[in-house]
Amino acid sequence: MNLAGMFDRTIKPYLLILTLIFAASFLAGTFVPSSISRQMIEMFQAMAGDYRDLSGGTLFFSILVQNVMATMFVVIFGVLAGIIPAFAVGSNAFGLGVLYRQASEASGYSKAALKVLPYGVFEIPALLIAASYGLWLGVMAVRRVRGKEGTPLKTHVEHAFRRYFAVVFPLLVVAAAIETALILSLP
Repeated sequence: MNLAGMFDRTIKPYLLILTLIFAASFLAGTFVPSSISRQMIEMFQAMAGDYRDLSGGTLFFSILVQNVMATMFVVIFGVLAGIIPAFAVGSNAFGLGVLYRQASEASGYSKAALKVLPYGVFEIPALLIAASYGLWLGVMAVRRVRGKEGTPLKTHVEHAFRRYFAVVFPLLVVAAAIETALILSLP
């Protein structure tokens, strides 16, 4: 699949907006005070601990289901004026920024970048694309209510989910496989 085919023109402005939100939130996460950072790290470790006892296939399936549910939630609830997609992108980026800072303090910036890279290559683009469709649906819903959009919302929702299963879902499958391998390789 080529990069241009990953998303269509309908979401390009939304993808740009959400990418900027992601970058700003990631940066904010790297500057969070240590007390908040420690609390977030403990929360992440507790969540990761839930996965440590799972076998490979169960772990993969659990991660995939969680990521699919989260991204579908972002698309579906984007109809509510796009608030949920923007919040989901911002909160995920903030958390990743906190984790990156913690990893960079422990092992340096380049090694920390390698630790977050698997998420950045598959999972983050999947989230950004799903959230872009959610934001687009929110704009289409508002335009429809205002009488500026003649196409039924159902048509837009169908388009968003066709693209979701063509682009986002395959990215999430690869991300879940990588995340499974990383978790299973931890001591």
